[in-house]
Amino acid sequence: MVERVAGFIRDHAMFGPGERIGVAVSGGADSVALLYCLLELAPAQQWKLIILHLDHCLRGAESAHDAAFVRELAGQLGLPCESGRVEVARLAGESRDNLEQAARRARYEFLGSFIDSGKVRRVALGHTLSDQAETVLFRFLRGAGTAGLAGIRPVTRDGFVRPLLAVTRPEIERYLRQR
Repeated sequence: MVERVAGFIRDHAMFGPGERIGVAVSGGADSVALLYCLLELAPAQQWKLIILHLDHCLRGAESAHDAAFVRELAGQLGLPCESGRVEVARLAGESRDNLEQAARRARYEFLGSFIDSGKVRRVALGHTLSDQAETVLFRFLRGAGTAGLAGIRPVTRDGFVRPLLAVTRPEIERYLRQR
């Protein structure tokens, strides 16, 4: 799996040698696999990884547990960790967005702030090929035209990259069990 991700990163020119990369880690399987995969690839490219975690404050103690898990993981791996907290339910009420939209906006603002400040050049997100298929199907069912069926982009103009779009969720789960 790591070799396929490395090829996908190379094919899409996601990172150059020696770059500072933010890795969005929620604490879930996809983002943890992304972190481990980039950690395996980092020495050869001299990448400097920074873990980024945003607590959405939506699941009470469980959200706090995820944040603690990510901080502990960063410590074990010897990586810097930047974290933030946003009360997404309050934001959704103020903006009249649904929770998912408000959470997405808060997450991209938080992660994007590290790109904007120059702390990282790009931020890696843990979307997989399984997420890609789900997105295209959802858009198709909503009645999107051909432009709307494009799915999730591997690289965006604003600095977000998705190295795991080459692998499926079951492959991620196998990779984590092997580790």
